[in-house]
Amino acid sequence: MSTKTRFAVAVTAVALFWAGFAYYLSRPADYRAYHRTMLQVAESAHDAAQTGRLTAEQQLAGRVTSLFARTAFEDAGQALAGAQKKFANQGPPDARSAALRDGLAPLLSAAVTALGDTSQASDNSTLRSGAAELDTLAQHLDDFITAHQ
Repeated sequence: MSTKTRFAVAVTAVALFWAGFAYYLSRPADYRAYHRTMLQVAESAHDAAQTGRLTAEQQLAGRVTSLFARTAFEDAGQALAGAQKKFANQGPPDARSAALRDGLAPLLSAAVTALGDTSQASDNSTLRSGAAELDTLAQHLDDFITAHQ
């Protein structure tokens, strides 16, 4: 084999290797990967809902300052926003994955609304009902996680 031929074979092999690697990284997710991502989203939403609930309860009990409560609600909101982004960034690869997405979507949406309403509560009654709603949503998210593990 001449040097040119060897060089061409080497370049082709390297190009094929990189093309295969790029495909591996960019290929559509399969059900297992999608399932894992949806469970991560559900766990993040659950944790954010629990953080919101606990913060509201502590605020009602007068055990935290308003600055602490605001910061805790913001942190929970950022965690929930990250979960939403992860949820939206990956489409379901098959019908079974779409069913999983459809089961999680309303819980995630409700958690966003409840956390936002609770964090902006202007009176104890609204704060108390927000804490109760977040507690219920956290339980539903926990049930979702348990059912799909």
